[in-house]
Amino acid sequence: MRAFSRSVVLVCALLLVAGWGFADERYSEVFDQTFELGSGGTFALDNVNGDVSVEVWERAEVHVYAIKSASSQELLDRLEIDVDAGRSAVRIDTRYPSTRDYQSEGRSHMKVEYTLRVPRQVAIDEIELVNGNLTVIGVEGGVHAECVNGTIVVRESAGDASLSTVNGGIELYAGRLGAGDEVELESVNGSVDLFLSGSAGAEIRAESVNGRIQNDFGIEVHKGKYVGSNLQGTVGGGGARVEIETVNGKIAVLGW
Repeated sequence: MRAFSRSVVLVCALLLVAGWGFADERYSEVFDQTFELGSGGTFALDNVNGDVSVEVWERAEVHVYAIKSASSQELLDRLEIDVDAGRSAVRIDTRYPSTRDYQSEGRSHMKVEYTLRVPRQVAIDEIELVNGNLTVIGVEGGVHAECVNGTIVVRESAGDASLSTVNGGIELYAGRLGAGDEVELESVNGSVDLFLSGSAGAEIRAESVNGRIQNDFGIEVHKGKYVGSNLQGTVGGGGARVEIETVNGKIAVLGW
């Protein structure tokens, strides 16, 4: 399995030490801003605690609506949303303060929930989440995303897709697949569902260690001698390259 980025693994380790969670956020604040992003631009975001929802609109702008929550006003004041915006790229870094100084007060909790609108043709270069679910709808420039604890759902997409999660499932509804597109879907503990439109053409390889594989396209599924199963075949005359892997979970390649 492709390794997660070092930054995500490091943040996950820090979470275990700090004991961050989702409950008891008594203080909140809204972040609501819009940033210009030209045609063919890229977007990136990282977050530790909180769900992220991305939808498209017909503007050359990124609209960021976020709700910051924390268990104290001091933590809320130090919980920062840092936006680096230019005409060709917008990047959002969610900066969580250390909770080391607050251990005597008990568990400290913080999260940021994002609702985003981006141009339809944007390329989502990178979204990294630790504790939270990700939903992306309508993006046609490709989606690259990683979650540690959470599900990933991508609908009405086009272009490349690289989606991976440790504890959670993946659902990709591929609206269009081009001949040169590449799709990589990986989960450690969770199912992976790929929905292909009737016009899609792809070379598909799928492998599960502990879980069944099913498909709507008559591709034969082979079972391993002791564990696991795999599938390899062509849909719609081929074209895009699709690779799916999971350790503990089922894989389904279905018509849409």
